[in-house]
Amino acid sequence: MLRTRVLTALVGIPLALAVVFAPGGGLMAFALSLLALLGALEYRRAYLHADWIPQPRPNLILLLAGACLPLVVWRFPQASLASVLLPALAAASLYELARAWGGRRLSLAANLGHGVFGMLYIGWLFSFGAQLRGHYAPAVLWGWQVERGALWVLWLLAMLWLGDSGAYFVGRAIGRRKLAPTLSPAKTLEGALANLALCLLVGWQGGVALGLPLGWAIAGGLGVGVLGQLGDLFESALKRAVGVKDFGGILPGHGGVLDRFDSFLFSAPWVWWIVQNAS
Repeated sequence: MLRTRVLTALVGIPLALAVVFAPGGGLMAFALSLLALLGALEYRRAYLHADWIPQPRPNLILLLAGACLPLVVWRFPQASLASVLLPALAAASLYELARAWGGRRLSLAANLGHGVFGMLYIGWLFSFGAQLRGHYAPAVLWGWQVERGALWVLWLLAMLWLGDSGAYFVGRAIGRRKLAPTLSPAKTLEGALANLALCLLVGWQGGVALGLPLGWAIAGGLGVGVLGQLGDLFESALKRAVGVKDFGGILPGHGGVLDRFDSFLFSAPWVWWIVQNAS
């Protein structure tokens, strides 16, 4: 398992950095929309395992609209969530009504409700990554001229990657006390504290290096350390609710898109808010 995780990271990290630092942010917005699409399909497919009667099927129109959100906010920075949600909800409602009209026995309200939730949880939260990348002021990294938004995203990813690695290795080495045994039996309190400590360290050092006031930099690290782990636990709770072990297997050793990016989804809005208010 560890070898597979490392091999995936050795391929994925350079690819992710190339996408983040590509000029203009368009490639990153496209990548986030692609991830949102894959995550939405994983989310919808997981409901096939739910033993609820009638079994809901999250509305595909809403999920596809959500997957477009990273590209929408990159191309139209002033666009509101409502400008995408309301037309998509209208189209989805008409589609569900037509199916019910045709005599299909379905859970109309559940299909729409789980569709809206999936749209917000996956597409909308991914879109904050595109918004964070949307700072185009010039900056310098090790002698290279880059866009400032790329550095903000790098700061976020560094906190998540190092925090996650610290939790994994510390948890395996000295982890004894379970953090949330009913949700994620492998997670330990010791690993969670290591994650928090590393996020605080990277948040403090990286944030100050990027020009944030000390208090804001520490708040950024603390927020990512807490929210990233809450995102992980939330995704575990969601998997248990629908009865799956993983949402997918597209990333060997890491599971599916939602399994790998659960911490990012909860952390990106926080870092975006920090940057908006402190810069």
